Amino acid sequence: ARVITGIQVGPSPKWLRQRLEAIGLRPINNVVDVTNFVLHELGQPLHAFDLDKLAGHRIVIRCAQRNEPFVAIDGSKHQLQSSMLVIADAHRPVAIAGIMGGLDSEVGNQTTNLLIESAIFDPLSVRRTSRTLKLSSDSSFRFERGVDPRGVDAASQRVCALIVELTGATLADGVITVGRPLPTPRELAM
Repeated sequence: ARVITGIQVGPSPKWLRQRLEAIGLRPINNVVDVTNFVLHELGQPLHAFDLDKLAGHRIVIRCAQRNEPFVAIDGSKHQLQSSMLVIADAHRPVAIAGIMGGLDSEVGNQTTNLLIESAIFDPLSVRRTSRTLKLSSDSSFRFERGVDPRGVDAASQRVCALIVELTGATLADGVITVGRPLPTPRELAM
């Protein structure tokens, strides 16, 4: 997770809109468009949360509570199961891990501060949750097939650099990293 402050949400520049439209995506705004661009550029899903909409200004990775309600950014409503992994703030789920963010924490025109999340999730868990909820996305498509664990930080750095460049924002110092250590790279002999 990284924090970016002082952003100005607005239309994306022409070059970014054209690149997204060329692959069949509809431009939304400079922040969301950058996360989609980096997803397709590097193959790593990312999510931008409106930091000021997160209770406690934090996120927690946890299992959902049985029948916990969730409204996705596409407006669909879901009752979650305890086997489903969510990203939550201090009070409620704000994203279904590896699948889709929530409507309550999405980036909008009034957003000024972001929490950028880049992660890796278990492919089987994402697949089961996606199928059960009948909810899929470009992110779930990639997570279900597995993403490069070494790409998590590179994609986070890339998306933050582009957001800072396009919005006039400031990237906060540091990064919050949790989870298992990265596997040792394998060497192949020919």
